[in-house]
Amino acid sequence: MNHTAEPTKVSILGKENIVVDDNLWGTYIVHDLLTNVPSATYILITDTNLHDKYVPSFDTSFSEVIAQQKSNARLLKYQIPPGETSKSRATKADLEDWLLSDERDPPCDTKSVIIALGGGVIGDMIGFVAATFKRGIRFVQVPTSLLAMVDSSIGGKTAIDTPAGKNLIGAFWQPSKIYIDLNFLNTLPTREFINGMAEVIK
Repeated sequence: MNHTAEPTKVSILGKENIVVDDNLWGTYIVHDLLTNVPSATYILITDTNLHDKYVPSFDTSFSEVIAQQKSNARLLKYQIPPGETSKSRATKADLEDWLLSDERDPPCDTKSVIIALGGGVIGDMIGFVAATFKRGIRFVQVPTSLLAMVDSSIGGKTAIDTPAGKNLIGAFWQPSKIYIDLNFLNTLPTREFINGMAEVIK
């Protein structure tokens, strides 16, 4: 569904980097990225649970918009297994190897932009990849859980887990944009919504 009204924008660190509304996913985000976070290469990363539901429609919107704008930008896609176990050194290394592979022609570089679509695990891990790949590249957060919308996507905290504990290796790396599409909340299981509300109250 296309977005027509101007969404709510919230300032963080002096910039209106948080965008909140319904129906942002798709055409609105593509237009905003091309205008405000320009790049020749965007890499959309999500987990296998979300991929089939959200990636094909975004891919279609991206293709339509770049055709209209006669842009040469490209969209690469990557998916990881869902869950906390993916927030690991191994998953991070696999993704980095994929980004560095000669199969990415032209290769991903310092001007590439990562789009992290998912909950806290995706945001934490993909944000850390962005913080360290090529000594730091831009990324945007598209949180799909209430907990990620109100907490983990905001503040620039990124990390992976180790056998010694959770979030022990990471960095502070601010996203260039945070797109909070409230439509994602309609598909959340009740327990996930309650956990997010508990964080809001806390």
